[in-house]
Amino acid sequence: MVSSSQKILVTGGSGFIGTHTVLQLLQGGFAVSIIDNFDNSVIAAVDRVRELVGPQLSQNLDFTLGDLRIKDDLEKLFSKTKFDAVIHFAGLKAVGESVANPRRYFDNNLVGTINLYEVMAKYNCKKMVFSSSATVYGQPDTIPCVGGFQVTSHESLWPD
Repeated sequence: MVSSSQKILVTGGSGFIGTHTVLQLLQGGFAVSIIDNFDNSVIAAVDRVRELVGPQLSQNLDFTLGDLRIKDDLEKLFSKTKFDAVIHFAGLKAVGESVANPRRYFDNNLVGTINLYEVMAKYNCKKMVFSSSATVYGQPDTIPCVGGFQVTSHESLWPD
C-alpha cells in the first residue's frame, strides 16, 4: 500500500455499496483495505474498482479474503495495519431470509460485528460507520429513495 494519511477498513467491501464506497475513498486519497467472504459478491467487483481507479490509486487498495465470524481473520488484518476507521457493510439484510434462517443472520450480523468491535478495541481503532439501509424503506412508491423518505416500521414487514 502506498502511504496515505488515513487507512480505512471496509467490511463487505466487494458488495454493491462497498465497492461504490471504496471507489470514492480511493479517489479521495484514502488507503483502503477490504475484508470480504464473498457471501453475496465476487472478486470481479474488486477488480473492477481497480480498473476504474487505475494502477496508481490501486496501490492504495488491499483485499483480504476473510470472514468476520473468524476472529483470527480480523486479528491478522489489524496486526499488520493500523486502521483509522472502519466502514462496516458486512451485514446480511434480507428480511424474509432472516426470518426463515435466523441463525445465519445471528452468526453473521451479531457474532461477526462483536468480533469486529473486540478487535477494533484491542487495536485502538475507535471510529466506525455501520450502515445497511437496504430494507428500511419497504416498498417505496418512487425511486430513488432519499433521506427524507418515511422509514417502514418493522411491524409492517411481517404478517401477524
